[in-house]
Amino acid sequence: MAGGKNEDKMPEWMGAYPNPKEKKKPIVIRNEDKKFLIYGRGRNLDTTPLSVSTDRIGYLGEYSVPPGSYFDPPDIHPGDECYYCLEGTAHLFDPVSGDVVELNPGDALLIPKGTWHIGFNFGAIPFRLIALVVPFIWSADDMGLDVNYRGNYAFYKGE
Repeated sequence: MAGGKNEDKMPEWMGAYPNPKEKKKPIVIRNEDKKFLIYGRGRNLDTTPLSVSTDRIGYLGEYSVPPGSYFDPPDIHPGDECYYCLEGTAHLFDPVSGDVVELNPGDALLIPKGTWHIGFNFGAIPFRLIALVVPFIWSADDMGLDVNYRGNYAFYKGE
C-alpha cells in the first residue's frame, strides 16, 4: 500500500471492514478474520494484520518489526495515529524535526496527522504495536501517490 507509486485503487473493503457503514453492528473480529495489508519495501516488506477499517476508523491493527529492522519507507497520514506498545522497544523517529521517542510495553504515542515517522527496532526481540489511525489512513486523493519522504533527515535530538 504505502511505500511507492501505487497504481491500484484502495481495496474495496477499506473503510467498510468488518461491515459497511449501513450495516454496522457490534462484532468480534477473530484472528482468522483479519485482513492483511502489504507494507514496506525490500527486506522490510511486511504483511500487517488489520482488524477494523470503517467510515470513522481508518485502521486498527497490529504492527510488528523484527530485531535490527525498521518500517520502510517513512510514513505520513491524513489522520492522527496512535501506537500502543505490546512487546519489545520501538524507537520512533520524525525525519523532519529529528525528534526520537522510545516506546516500551504499556507506553502509548500520539502522532498528529501530517507528521512523518519511521520506527526502528534496535532490540533483541520484535516490537509489537497496536496501531490506530483516525479518521483515515489514506485520503482518496493520496491513494496511489508516492508518499516517500524526500527531505533531508534532521539530526537526532538527544538529551
